[in-house]
Amino acid sequence: MSDPIPFQYPPPQFPPPGHSGTTALTRILGALFLVVPVGGYAAAVFWTGHIWQNREATRMTYSTATSNGSPPPPDALAKTREVVENRLHGMGFSGSEVATDGSTLVVTIPSRDPDAVRDITMPGQLAIRPVVHAMPAKPGSSPAPTSTPAPRATKPDQAQRISDEKQLRQATNPSMQILALQFQATRCGDDDVLAGHDDPNLPLVTCSDDGETVYLLDRSVMSGAEITDADSGYSEDAGRYVVDVAFTGAGTKTWADFTTANIGTQTAFTLDTRVVSAPEIREAITGGRVQITGDFTADSARALAGVLESGSLPFSLSPESSEDATLPPTMLSKLLRGLIIAVGIGVLAITIAGVVYLAWRRPGPAVQMY
Repeated sequence: MSDPIPFQYPPPQFPPPGHSGTTALTRILGALFLVVPVGGYAAAVFWTGHIWQNREATRMTYSTATSNGSPPPPDALAKTREVVENRLHGMGFSGSEVATDGSTLVVTIPSRDPDAVRDITMPGQLAIRPVVHAMPAKPGSSPAPTSTPAPRATKPDQAQRISDEKQLRQATNPSMQILALQFQATRCGDDDVLAGHDDPNLPLVTCSDDGETVYLLDRSVMSGAEITDADSGYSEDAGRYVVDVAFTGAGTKTWADFTTANIGTQTAFTLDTRVVSAPEIREAITGGRVQITGDFTADSARALAGVLESGSLPFSLSPESSEDATLPPTMLSKLLRGLIIAVGIGVLAITIAGVVYLAWRRPGPAVQMY
């Protein structure tokens, strides 16, 4: 009897080690590789959606005229445009547009609040004048509010009113100066027709910016043309907001000589004819810098510094109209938009490549081992 043939069991078959797990992990990582950039790009587009749109704006039109009522020359218009642009930049209104249209100035700002830039029309005429006499303004000199605004004077009428004010308030006759002081003390609350049009080479009767004091001032010893830099901030020593001013080389010498010779006297800083500060000179100031103090807020001090640094307007600007408008995106917004589009194209290419890779990738055949 022959021996039985033993039954041969086939060896167990096992899948390749880690094959299915690796495939699943690869697919998960591939899906994340696609989802993360697409989601990030979508979030970037959402959070920067405002740069794809035009900006809300206000368009303001100003008429121009010199002190004698005549139209300004082209070079003065160009200077005015430059000054207004500098003031807008200093106020943080980047991307504004300033253009001339005949004898008018058209300003478009990226804001629906035209009052935010009312200081851009200030003449910005700074003068430093010795104080000859000061007296309190009469109480109740501020005019009562009216429901109907007074009609705006025509350009010839305005020129005549400026001329009349000069004859009264810039007279060299002492008797006329006393009369002008008494009369001006009753008008410190009124709009000043002479604002920005006074002659720096003549004496001046004017009011303080707060309307509480009336001054007789001597001829100007310095002007805003001798300022190279102006900045604002809060002074711990003064306990208020101040404006720091730096003079040119010639201005530094003039100011040093003047303060050396006038210690103990009062000197007024006038802006557009009104006195914003009238300190007493306590010592010679030779460093070429001076600090203007007054009843400033943070905004008014910053606005004054911007006006002084940008320079004065060659002539006055009168508002004519204001309307809502739009401005195109800024150049920086356009560059950022182009960058986002380029990134989007790259993300799209990566997504397509990833989908194709995952769709065509197949696991290799299992290997059976016996």
